[in-house]
Amino acid sequence: MGWRLKGRAGQGFHPVPFDVSCRRKVRFAVMERRVRHPFRGRRASLGAFVPLLALLALTGSVPAAAVPCTGDTAVQGVVRSPSGQPVAGAAVTLTTISSSVITPEDGRFCLHPVSAGEHRLVVYAEGYGLAEQDVRLADGELLEIDVRLRAAFGEEMVVTATRTRRRLADVPLHMQTLPRSRIESVAARTLADAVEWTRGVRVESTCQSCNSSQIRLLGLQGPYAQLLVDGQPTLSSLAMVYGIEQLPARLIDSIEVVRGGGSPAYGAGAVAGVINLIPHHPDHTHVEADARSERMGGAAGAGETPSYSLVADWTSGSRRAATFHGQVDRVAPVDVDGDGFSDVSIRDLDAAGARYHEFFFDGSARLAAELSHMAEFRRGGDRLHLPPEQVDVAEQLDSSRRGASVSWLHTVSPLWDWRATVSHAATERASYYGAGGDPGAFGSTRNPLWIFDSHVNRGGAQGTVSFGVQTARDLIDDRQPAYGRVIRETYRSVSGFVQDDRRIGDQVTLLYGVRADRHSAVDGSIVSPRAALMWTPRSDLTVRVSHSAGFLPPAVFDEELHIALVGGKAMVVRDDPGLREETSAARMVSLEWRPEIGRRTAMVVDSTVFDTRIDDLFHNLEADNPTTPEFEFVRTNLGRARVRGVEIGWGLRRGGLIVDAGYAWQRAEFGDAEPDFGSTTMFRTPEEHGTASLQWPLPRGFNLFAGLRYTGSMLAPHYAGYILEDRLEVTPGFLTWDVGLSRRFALGGDRRITATVALRNLTDEYQRDLDRGPFRDPSYVYGPRFPRSFVVGLKVDL
Repeated sequence: MGWRLKGRAGQGFHPVPFDVSCRRKVRFAVMERRVRHPFRGRRASLGAFVPLLALLALTGSVPAAAVPCTGDTAVQGVVRSPSGQPVAGAAVTLTTISSSVITPEDGRFCLHPVSAGEHRLVVYAEGYGLAEQDVRLADGELLEIDVRLRAAFGEEMVVTATRTRRRLADVPLHMQTLPRSRIESVAARTLADAVEWTRGVRVESTCQSCNSSQIRLLGLQGPYAQLLVDGQPTLSSLAMVYGIEQLPARLIDSIEVVRGGGSPAYGAGAVAGVINLIPHHPDHTHVEADARSERMGGAAGAGETPSYSLVADWTSGSRRAATFHGQVDRVAPVDVDGDGFSDVSIRDLDAAGARYHEFFFDGSARLAAELSHMAEFRRGGDRLHLPPEQVDVAEQLDSSRRGASVSWLHTVSPLWDWRATVSHAATERASYYGAGGDPGAFGSTRNPLWIFDSHVNRGGAQGTVSFGVQTARDLIDDRQPAYGRVIRETYRSVSGFVQDDRRIGDQVTLLYGVRADRHSAVDGSIVSPRAALMWTPRSDLTVRVSHSAGFLPPAVFDEELHIALVGGKAMVVRDDPGLREETSAARMVSLEWRPEIGRRTAMVVDSTVFDTRIDDLFHNLEADNPTTPEFEFVRTNLGRARVRGVEIGWGLRRGGLIVDAGYAWQRAEFGDAEPDFGSTTMFRTPEEHGTASLQWPLPRGFNLFAGLRYTGSMLAPHYAGYILEDRLEVTPGFLTWDVGLSRRFALGGDRRITATVALRNLTDEYQRDLDRGPFRDPSYVYGPRFPRSFVVGLKVDL
């Protein structure tokens, strides 16, 4: 007896119904043109410590997708690539019942039990277009579906742009994603290693002695970009001093980068953009152990860096899941130029944590919780085996960070949903910043942070209205008695926002809203309007325009909590008593073209023009008092500044091959010449930088990665000590190459072993004019963060 698919197929699908032994079989392909659908299944986060790692290792791996379908009402099938090969890691979801599974190596999936009636099936895999189809099941029926995907860009489901789950191509803000596969292919150990492969993002080292680093967006320094973990700003000023090298890359499922202010849902300080770390979410019960070693060369011998990590995931049906993680890193010191002083510091990192979630009310609500702990010992300088007060130069930090959060997400109805989160993070540091064997250069810092965040979404046929409130209490207690500095501040802030994400006709989407902030370091409230518009005149062409206002309060920044040792003296930054808040306005226009060039191949070309204007710019001016032991700077308001530029990007996907390239030209200028060097050009901001990378899966389980990064010339201050007097240097440009090769060995089911070898900074491009000896300027550092290194690793997934 024949069967007819009830209703019309979704746009672009080609249903082929027929009877096979009383089983209905449907085969469909991905959309011929884009389908707007904001759901990619519920993916959970957050957890609590549970001492079951050994038990999980014994139970092995049973992916939800690998469970055979029974006689119950169910949907099963295979997800295939355009060439017909099975696709692993595809998310297959029945949105009507919030049931989701991840396909294993054979691409098969099974969703059961499923109630009789109408459902919507949504399938997504990285690098392919979103596939969705309405299906109807009778009671006791087994429906078999063959899903054939299509190569595409912009089909990823993202949450950062508007704080609602949307398809990347449908968000009105310019953003990029860095998926888990790319993080693994670059052999990233920390967030800093991973995010530097995002177009338009630059990671730079800021200290030769301790290797502190920062992320720069749109030519602006680290404090101008808001770094979030699962949507929450839980990294405080103290945590950000070394935070990007203390967050293990293994725990990041993807990185979402929004350039420009955009949505009013985020802090007013997100002038350059938002970087949101989407945490690892368990999709089946398994244990993954990873061991690696990195060998980094130097004039005084190579340094060995072992690293070990363990991740254990546990799932119980589709309602509960937990993940447990631990990582141990032992970064060895390296003396690049042979002067007896480290250029790569000792970094001993121990990190552990857990997340748990559970669904309630038939999947319409989710409770999530997380605990984490990090401890790091970091030491740079000379004679690292001796106590710091017995050497010429020492920067020694013994820090820890404990975090906890609880969140509740509830979809009350098809129109209403809301989320509330309470987060706490306590960062502590015992420090020694001293030169010449100073016995009193020890210090201590405490920085507890509390955040409450809530937002509500009200959906409708034409768009979504969102509003929310966020409060924070940030206490900083920093004591450096050797330099007469005591900072004890408690910052309290309350902010609220409202935004309307509205569809106007078939071609225009408008996102607009306002954010109001009240901060204890600022007199009165500050209102920041923001708006973005997306116009799609053709299915392959998108234009985005955005405008956003923001501000930075005169609060303690991470640069004030780091003390560099310049010319044998401690460089200390203090605030001008009259320091005012900094305000900004950012504008951006982007054009994106995605030509149709076949089912197996996808291409994207985009260009972005940005212009950011800053009033009352924060700037550190030299204000040294020769009668004091420290080298003093004052943070003051310099006046106006402007950063503008152009970014161009190109991407290609064909089968598993992914090619990505980007180039940025920018000009960053002070309104008036700064007084120390008389420069109108901002420091440490190259006019040109870019990246290019290739990710290519090869036969027999091999995967090749090759990438290059270019950093152009820039101006860098160079302070006296090793040199006779202060001067402003023009640095050379650098072109660095990374290559990596991995091979996966299947052990049956989802069990596998992956071996990796990689060479970083292949041609050993590194700063050639480093200062030497005890009177060096460690802030005079530029170019690649580390010299050439060789990485070998082995990962076992059971």
